[in-house]
Amino acid sequence: MAIEGYIWLYWLFCLLATMIVVANKKFAEQLLYPDADSTHQENGYKISLVLGWVTTLIAAVIYVMFTIKTVTGSYQLPDLILFAFVNGVLEQFMFIFWFLVGCYLGQKQFPNKPITIFICGYISYVFYSGLIHPFFWFQILPKHEPFTPMAFILPFMSIFWMWLLWRYRAVGAIIAMHIVIDFLTIGHLHFHWFESIQFLTRQNFN
Repeated sequence: MAIEGYIWLYWLFCLLATMIVVANKKFAEQLLYPDADSTHQENGYKISLVLGWVTTLIAAVIYVMFTIKTVTGSYQLPDLILFAFVNGVLEQFMFIFWFLVGCYLGQKQFPNKPITIFICGYISYVFYSGLIHPFFWFQILPKHEPFTPMAFILPFMSIFWMWLLWRYRAVGAIIAMHIVIDFLTIGHLHFHWFESIQFLTRQNFN
């Protein structure tokens, strides 16, 4: 098993966040959009789901085409599948945890203002995500040169993830999106699958 020990440790913290969210499901429900049974839910959900998948796939494709690998990692396919599934589930719950923290704080400051509460939740999520990616993932993943616009593309994608959670409680859908983007992006760093279609490679800068 090639998955690094630090990643397993991170997953342990994510598991703790998952347990907190699941154990407090009823309380968490009170922090989300109050009218989940709206008559417009079905059509709105379908549109939001499509937008979520489209932005997720676009983000993955841009990452693959523009992220420059310095070295190729050592994962085998079973490692990648395990990573994508476990991280897709546990880290998404960590994201949900921080989103709910923001919603809780927003609800205290801005009661009866659902959109403002959503924004507070999203800001809390972005704060956590903005720290964990450069200070953990960038350090632990195979050496690469990140594509700078991803710092804006991923937060834009995540608006739809958090909206699906907040408005439609679509936890399963956003976990699936996380699994797919992890499989494609981490697969790019550990395998040679996508090198023939990359726009940017090390040779471009040599």
